[in-house]
Amino acid sequence: MSNSAEAVPFLSARDGRLPFNLPRWQALALLALIAWLYAQNLTSLVLQWVGPHPDPNFQHGIFVPLFVLFVLWQDRERLQSIAPVPSWSGLPFVLLSLPVLVLGVLGADIFLPRVSLLILLAGLILLFQGWRFFRAVLFPWAFLSLAIPIPDLIMSRVTFPLQLLAAKLATALLQLVIVVHREGNIISTVNGQLDVVEACSGIRSLLSLVTLAIIYGYLMESRKWVRVVLACAAVPIAVAANAFRVFVTGLLVAYSHSQQAEGLPHALAGLLIYVVALIMLFAVHRLISLLCPPKSVPAPGPAHLEEYPAAETRIKAVSLRFGIVAVPMLATAIALQAHSSTEVVPPHQPLSSMPLQIDGWTGTSATLTPDELEKLGHPEYALVDYENASQPQPWINLYAVYFSSQKAGDTIHSPEHCLPGAGWIPTSRGVIQLTRPDGSSFPVNRYVVSNSGDRQLVLYWFQAHGRSVASAWSAKYYLIADSIHMNRSDGGMVRLMTPMSKDESPDAAQSRIMQLGSQVLPLLDNYLPR
Repeated sequence: MSNSAEAVPFLSARDGRLPFNLPRWQALALLALIAWLYAQNLTSLVLQWVGPHPDPNFQHGIFVPLFVLFVLWQDRERLQSIAPVPSWSGLPFVLLSLPVLVLGVLGADIFLPRVSLLILLAGLILLFQGWRFFRAVLFPWAFLSLAIPIPDLIMSRVTFPLQLLAAKLATALLQLVIVVHREGNIISTVNGQLDVVEACSGIRSLLSLVTLAIIYGYLMESRKWVRVVLACAAVPIAVAANAFRVFVTGLLVAYSHSQQAEGLPHALAGLLIYVVALIMLFAVHRLISLLCPPKSVPAPGPAHLEEYPAAETRIKAVSLRFGIVAVPMLATAIALQAHSSTEVVPPHQPLSSMPLQIDGWTGTSATLTPDELEKLGHPEYALVDYENASQPQPWINLYAVYFSSQKAGDTIHSPEHCLPGAGWIPTSRGVIQLTRPDGSSFPVNRYVVSNSGDRQLVLYWFQAHGRSVASAWSAKYYLIADSIHMNRSDGGMVRLMTPMSKDESPDAAQSRIMQLGSQVLPLLDNYLPR
């Protein structure tokens, strides 16, 4: 029999064995149900890897499933030799994966459905093949998780600390050569300043290098502990390489070569630093091999095929399992299809029609760049600077954003992430109660942010369906709840900002903002529908 017939052990037949321990029509039926349940989520995942506008932090994801297929092909004989011992312990995993999928789809979250698919695969393997087979494919199954982009709510809490760390390490290196000063993620030199923005956090090289380190360890090293060390070593190597990249960029800025620190030269420098990081990873492996030489391991003998029950016996054994998992999968697919076709999108006025004249305040509209709109997901928005000619006070910036649906993965970006990414470092933060003109109050985030000595007061909150909350996690919870109960996933965010004078207190700046804010709050229900 040709090798192609043995390529994927659980999709092939050998010695009368059934594919995935299932009759072929049942296996195809399960594959069709999986495709129906996850087609949209898998399509969006592939587009994040290699689409027209890929996620730069996860472009390495396309290599993950390819490597998994390679691992399964390489282990095909060993996997084929494992006799299936179906276990009912897989059923809870299958049944758990379906509500996780529903929760993600209804809650406009693209992370949960992808995790749901991993849980479902684990459950099906256990249910039809058993624990021994699952342990044999545990590594490729777990490795698939690296293909799933990290949610924005978590990424925002990872990238900014990495920005600060890169700025601190680069500053320490620069101080060995020149005089520099760092404030947050801003590095100031005699001839200019360098903003260590989100793209310079190193999260891209960190994620891709860890993935590559795992692949390299699997291919080049048989000792499991060495593979773990290589994967762990990729983290400090990536951080150090990124800090060195910022250091080189800082030198270019300091010596008036800012043009070489941007555009194509900057990208090429990043690629060169990544190659250096790979060389460092190889050097770590070489050092481990010199200090702890691998012991010779005898080549494994030919795989021994275990005895299988007769085909008729196996058909009867798996038919019940097939029915038990196929029915809830089919019901879930039908329910999600029906729900998605009837999503409610309430009528509202577009934010672009926000008035520019509000009780003595005159506004000047601004627009977001195409790159910013692409990153934000092309929402409706209003970005207006208001000034009051009758009062000698700074401008007040209003930024409001609204998504009529968040089920496609486009969702609200919190200023908690965007402001530090633009170089504004929080110096104080808290949650306050803001009072509406009708006397009711709601929670609002209040930040004082600083950038090169300039300070601004920021008030922002999330608003949807007549409810205003300060926490992004609370907004996500209500998004899920309202999507289930109301079949609505629309929502918005409102941010007010104003510069602060040198000795001005946050309370005084807040009072100034609310001279305009008290006029804006009653208008919002027209643009962010209740």
